[in-house]
Amino acid sequence: MALILMSHGNMAIETLKSAELIIGELPETVALGLQKSDGPETLKAKVETEIKKYYGKEPVFLIVDLLGGTPGNVAVNLTQDYPEMHVISGLNLPMVINYANQKFIGQDIEVNDIMKEGKDGIVDVNAFINAESDEDDEDE
Repeated sequence: MALILMSHGNMAIETLKSAELIIGELPETVALGLQKSDGPETLKAKVETEIKKYYGKEPVFLIVDLLGGTPGNVAVNLTQDYPEMHVISGLNLPMVINYANQKFIGQDIEVNDIMKEGKDGIVDVNAFINAESDEDDEDE
């Protein structure tokens, strides 16, 4: 299984670095960022080079930062040539860690689990703390 992360700027690159800091090196994983000097065709060429390394040999997952932005549009367009590639938008650190955990235990990648982990990672911490505090008050 291969994972490609793609974003505006260095978000994907830094997300991968953060994930590897937490869980170790992620084989068959690469991160690409659209830089100011890049256009859609430049980004497409970079990501297509990575896709071709794995496509047809193993499943390829591509997580982009934002649907409707240039990286997302490039990914959507590439699904025409690589219909078995699975594209997910909304890149965040919990998604990458979940992917890695599934891969490390040898489990087939469950896209719904990756997306759920990404969504569950968004928490109003103040509300969470207040809810915990309210529960503690009720216990007394």
